[in-house]
Amino acid sequence: MNATQNLKNDHITIRRVKEIAKRCSNNLYANQHVPIEDIEIISVIIEEFVDHFHHGKEEKAYFPDTKDKDGFAEDIRKFLIEHELGRRIAIMLRRELNECKRRMKETSLKTNKLDYIIMEPVARFLKSYAVFIDDHTGKEDKFFDLIEERNVISTKEDEMLLKHYEMCENEAGGEARMQEMIILIKYLEEREWMKDR
Repeated sequence: MNATQNLKNDHITIRRVKEIAKRCSNNLYANQHVPIEDIEIISVIIEEFVDHFHHGKEEKAYFPDTKDKDGFAEDIRKFLIEHELGRRIAIMLRRELNECKRRMKETSLKTNKLDYIIMEPVARFLKSYAVFIDDHTGKEDKFFDLIEERNVISTKEDEMLLKHYEMCENEAGGEARMQEMIILIKYLEEREWMKDR
């Protein structure tokens, strides 16, 4: 797998996260129970796998290598701005999730079931993140297709990018941690609240 296909492969996994975030949001808006621990897992996956690991590979290796080729600098600038938008949504999601946990503790909710009013901001940011992923990965995939079509990255550059990806993986907790992220995604996909009703 070359460096571009590696990123496109990440997008397949990230779209799974999108579906989880979207379903979770829909359930919360419908006042259906979703364990707060599951929402915390979604937040961790967004922070660690999507942002730190995947966007890290793009920002630290792939984009710097391609920005000065074939006039791609403007596309890359837009992608970096979108990454920042995704980070801000993730930060707001985490903030609202922490607020929900605080309110649960404060009110001594034993059932772990929060009402719609308390959970609405969490639902909103999950939905926003799902929309972000859908739009952003679609645009990046078209960009990656163009990179491959124009054969912009040499074999030597590709090898260097793949080595950089290994460093990004190590910075994000290593291969074992990234495998844990995949296991957590599968765990969430199999949760009762993810099933069609």
